Amino acid sequence: MTDFRRFDLKTLDDLRGDLEALGLELPISGNLAVLGEKVGVGNHELPNRFVIQPMEGVDGEPDTGAPSRLTYRRYRRFAEGGSGLIWAEAVAVAPEGCSNAKQMRINEDNLDHYKQLVSETKAAARESCGHEVKFVIQLTHSGRFSRPGGAVKPLKVQHNPFLDGKLGMADLEPVSDDYLDGLQDQFVRAATLAAEAGFDGVDMKAVHGYLIAELLGAHTREGKYGGSYENRTRFLRETALRMMDELPKSTFVTSRTTVLEPCPYPYGWGVVPEAGEEWKVDLSEPKRLMKECFEMGMPMFNVSVGFPRFQPYLNRPHDNSLMGENKPPEYPLVGVERFQQTVREMQQSLPECPVPTAGLAWLRHLLPEVAAGLVEAGWCSLIGLGRGAFAYPELVKDILGEGKMDPAKCCTTCSMCSQIMKDGVGCGGCVVRDKEIYGPELKKGRAAAKAKGLA
Repeated sequence: MTDFRRFDLKTLDDLRGDLEALGLELPISGNLAVLGEKVGVGNHELPNRFVIQPMEGVDGEPDTGAPSRLTYRRYRRFAEGGSGLIWAEAVAVAPEGCSNAKQMRINEDNLDHYKQLVSETKAAARESCGHEVKFVIQLTHSGRFSRPGGAVKPLKVQHNPFLDGKLGMADLEPVSDDYLDGLQDQFVRAATLAAEAGFDGVDMKAVHGYLIAELLGAHTREGKYGGSYENRTRFLRETALRMMDELPKSTFVTSRTTVLEPCPYPYGWGVVPEAGEEWKVDLSEPKRLMKECFEMGMPMFNVSVGFPRFQPYLNRPHDNSLMGENKPPEYPLVGVERFQQTVREMQQSLPECPVPTAGLAWLRHLLPEVAAGLVEAGWCSLIGLGRGAFAYPELVKDILGEGKMDPAKCCTTCSMCSQIMKDGVGCGGCVVRDKEIYGPELKKGRAAAKAKGLA
């Protein structure tokens, strides 16, 4: 029963049947009103429990790092769709930390473009929904996944045989402590620019194997950023505190942080501290970090798991894999439930800290009742929407206004938005539900991949 099969659930009873047959647990509730409740985040109040999670559109202006026409369009559609919080995609703090040629960057020269993005996005929410949407910017350095200008130029923080072998980085030396000291300055400077642009919050991206996330598991690194828990979390904690000192009180600092970098110890994070070829989950350190971050002033904590490049089924349960990759090794409902159980463990370890969930898109039109159940049962405080909002940006309006989602508008978890990102040529969005815009973008990437013999 746990073998892979595509989504074929028509009703909540179908879902309940599969959960029972598999011995899985997901709370389900028809009380959708709970999703429209306001939520306090520090000095801010979110108008409802929905969060647009950061999904890169790979559509920044290559020369300047500014948002493009498609970027403005995407965030306007998110704002008009009704979510209370928009968590903008990863924006690089340094040119060498970009993950692709079109990743956005924020600097003094393009600041006015970010001011315009914030202004237009917030205006769209007011005009369409009558509420004040909150807007967080995610700041990043891509580390070993850096591809500035599209060229492979990785910057890793530790030797990790499990990733080095997959990525051909065994001979690459880790960046120095001096480099990381300077990078702290760049994160703080980018945060001050983001506050000047009008963002309500600043996120230090620490997920999916990127630089800050890799530091969390850098047990074998020497120096002040590796080894002990205090050293491995130093970059995130110190930089966040510096941001809090520099930013106005109206701008909060937060992080989307991995709670599982699934490499065997001593290279992983959120894993049992026992050497071996396999990894087992141990969330003790992630829980400790979340508590410390909350106590030092982070008003919320956004979590994820895994390496999407290698185990996308962990954080993005799906029906169709990327071109040339195997189908998921499990029934995606198993992955949905696993992700929710992980968020549950984090949220219930610190109930006063709002924690958003994610990984729900595979449920399609059954998402609202599961989302309501998760909130009612205390598994999470906020409902995160990633791929689902790419496909169906107005889904929050439909849930809160109509009490349901339209199956014909839902994300089909086809992975084509991720395929565009991997191909690195087109701009990202939903090829199925927004095909006039993004169908040609997929074709650009596929053509480029075929020309390189990679399709």
